[in-house]
Amino acid sequence: MKKRLCLILIGAVLVLSACSGGVKTGEAVSPTAAETSPETQGQTAVKRDMDTTYEYETRELWCENNGNRIYGKAFIPKIEGAARFPLIIHAHGMGSNHEAGEGFCKRYAEHGFASYTFDFPGGSKPSNENKSDGDPLQMSPVTEAADLQAILDTALTWDFVDPAYVFLEGGSQGGLVATMVGLDNIDTVHGMILHYPALYMPQNIASWFNSPEDVPESLSFGDDYTLGKKFAVDLFGVDVVSRLGEFDKNVLILQGSEDALVHPQMIEEASHSFPHCDFIMIEGSGHGFSGEYFNLAVKYGLEYLFENT
Repeated sequence: MKKRLCLILIGAVLVLSACSGGVKTGEAVSPTAAETSPETQGQTAVKRDMDTTYEYETRELWCENNGNRIYGKAFIPKIEGAARFPLIIHAHGMGSNHEAGEGFCKRYAEHGFASYTFDFPGGSKPSNENKSDGDPLQMSPVTEAADLQAILDTALTWDFVDPAYVFLEGGSQGGLVATMVGLDNIDTVHGMILHYPALYMPQNIASWFNSPEDVPESLSFGDDYTLGKKFAVDLFGVDVVSRLGEFDKNVLILQGSEDALVHPQMIEEASHSFPHCDFIMIEGSGHGFSGEYFNLAVKYGLEYLFENT
């Protein structure tokens, strides 16, 4: 049985065992000399600002969770005298893949921040190539939270990461998943950048179906994306919004004023539940940041990172 649903909270725009991967050179930008200090003891000592940019390298990193190999790409600044960097882990939205986060990750790396974007197992539409293992019929925000948890655990062991400064970033469903993992790792996650996060997805699932037993075997989102019953069933009993007050680190939420999938006013209201949150409405943008809106989102994201490292 297949039931067509109106997609109202899900959109675009992240490994537990040893990782392996190749290395290639990232796009070149104007390098400047890094400022180092003996007090850093091998951690990051970098002058980060909007005017200072660096070259970076790209590494393909494969990891594993629950029997699935997960594909991802890390973007690592190349700065003489700096071995470890703050890390931003980017979680893409429903149906997308790691490419949704590449633009943000590259810009962060240019300014001295390491970053990582990846394919959620089973988390992409057929039209978006997914290099990770996994079946869309077995994917849900709960399984994605487990994948992101595995990524976070592994990232803390990477030799280029400063474990004191690990941030989660996510868009739409990825924003919901990042929030779920952030709430479970308050002592580890230094902060979060959330793009139009689908925080009310569990409540919407509950409004579509009276109980898990009412969920059909398959759910159709659009013309080319079918998910399994597990997607909805796993969300019953999940309530992220009521827990936002637990996250006592700084949070940045970026929301498009014309978003037709994630209700802007609801997310603005939810932002007040975080103890320390800056909510920025990007006027004119819809669900997803592109063009001038992308540049604004990067600007706000970098300002947040400068202030919190």
